[in-house]
Amino acid sequence: MEREKRLAEIESRKNEINSRKEEIEARKEEISNLLETRDAENTTDEEVSTIKEEVVALEEEVKTLSEEEAKLGEEATKLEEEETVAEDIARGNINATKLEKRGNDNMENNKELELLEQRGADLKEGKAINVPFEERAVTVSSGDLLVEKKYKREIADAFEQVSGLIDQVKAVPLDGGDSYSVAFEISSDEGDYTGENENYEEIDPTFDYVETGRAKITAYTEISKEATKLPNADYQSRVIQAVRTAIRKKLGKQLIVGAGSTNTITGIYNADTKVMPTSTGTADISLNAIDADTLNTIAFSYGGDEAVEGSATLILSKADLEAFTRVASNGKHVYKVTRNGQGGTIGYADGGVEVNYVINSACNSLSSASTQANAYTMVYGTLRNYEMPIFSDLEVEESRDANFKKGMIAYRGEVIVGGTVSKYNGFVRVKKGSLSL
Repeated sequence: MEREKRLAEIESRKNEINSRKEEIEARKEEISNLLETRDAENTTDEEVSTIKEEVVALEEEVKTLSEEEAKLGEEATKLEEEETVAEDIARGNINATKLEKRGNDNMENNKELELLEQRGADLKEGKAINVPFEERAVTVSSGDLLVEKKYKREIADAFEQVSGLIDQVKAVPLDGGDSYSVAFEISSDEGDYTGENENYEEIDPTFDYVETGRAKITAYTEISKEATKLPNADYQSRVIQAVRTAIRKKLGKQLIVGAGSTNTITGIYNADTKVMPTSTGTADISLNAIDADTLNTIAFSYGGDEAVEGSATLILSKADLEAFTRVASNGKHVYKVTRNGQGGTIGYADGGVEVNYVINSACNSLSSASTQANAYTMVYGTLRNYEMPIFSDLEVEESRDANFKKGMIAYRGEVIVGGTVSKYNGFVRVKKGSLSL
C-alpha cells in the first residue's frame, strides 16, 4: 500500500512539473513577442537587463524541474521493480538465492557506475585515470572530449527593412484582374446669380482617370537540406520570411520612386501629370532647407482653399527627420518629435501645427548637400490617396526539385500589383530649391 501511495504521489508531482514547464514556455513566448513589438529606442538598458534576468531564471527553473522529474522517474522505476520482485516471490517464481544474486548484481552495477562517474570527472579536470583491465594510466585533455556545441536557439532580427508606408496606402484586392483605372475629379465651377427668365449659369465639372499599371515583383533563394534539419535555430522559416520581406521592401520603396514604365508601378515622385500636374495647377513646392517655417509651409500648401486637411502624413527620410529635431531658436528646440518605430508626430514645441510622419528610405533628403536641385524629397498628403491594386496575393512557394542533386531547397515569392496617386493633387511634393548667393 505504501508503495502504491508513493507511486501516486510521484505521478502527481510529475504532472505538476509538466504544468509548470508549460507555464514557463508560455511566459518565454510572451517575453519573445514583447521584445518583437517593443520599440527598441524607448527600451532602457535596465528594462532589457530585467527581461534577460527573467529569461535566465525561467531557464534555470526548467533545468531544476527536469532534474527533479528524472529523479522521480528513477524512483518510480525502482518501486515498480520491487513490486515485481515481491509478486514473483509471492507466486514462488523466484527464490531467495536468485533474489540475493539480483541484489549482488545491482550492487556491482552501482559500483561500476560510480567508478565510471569518477573517471568522467577526472577526465574533465585533465587528470590521469586508471584503467584496470589494461593496467596503465591514460591522460586525456578536457579539450579533446567530444561535447555538444552550444547554440543560441533564437535568431536575432535585423533592424526594420520595410517602410511602414506599405501598410498605410489604400490596398484594393483585385485577384485575377489585369488592369485598373482610377477616376478622379479635377474641379467644379462656381455658380452665379441669375435673374428671372434668364439662363442658368453653366458649369463644367472636370474629371479624368489614370491607369495603375501592373507589375510583378519577385524574390528567389535556396537553402541546403541540412540547414532545414538543424535543431538549434529555425533557419527554414526565416528564409521563407526573408523572401516575403524582400518583396515588401522593394514595393515599399517603389510607392515613392516607381517609374511607371513597363512592369513597374507608378510612385508618387513620378505620378501621372494628369493627377499630379507639374506646371499649371501644381501642388509642388520648393524649399531650400528645413527651418522653423518648414512644417507650416508644407501643411498649409496641401489641399484646397476652403479647408486645412487634418489627416495627412509627412513621408520623409530618417535624415530629414533628424534635421527637424536640430532646428533651434534662442537655444530652444523649435519642433517636438515623438517616435514610435517607423512613425510618430512632428509638431511645434510651443503648440501649433502637428502632423504624423512615416519614414521611407527611398525619399531624397532635403537636408543633404548631395541632393540635387529640383529633386523631389519629402511628400505630404493623405496616404489613402494612393491606391495599390493587388492582382495576386503575395505567395511563397517551395520546391525540392531545383538543384536536387546538390540537396538544395528553393523558395520563390511573387506578387502582382499596381499603383498610382488617385486624387487630384493628392500629395504635396517638396522639391530641393536652389540657393542663390
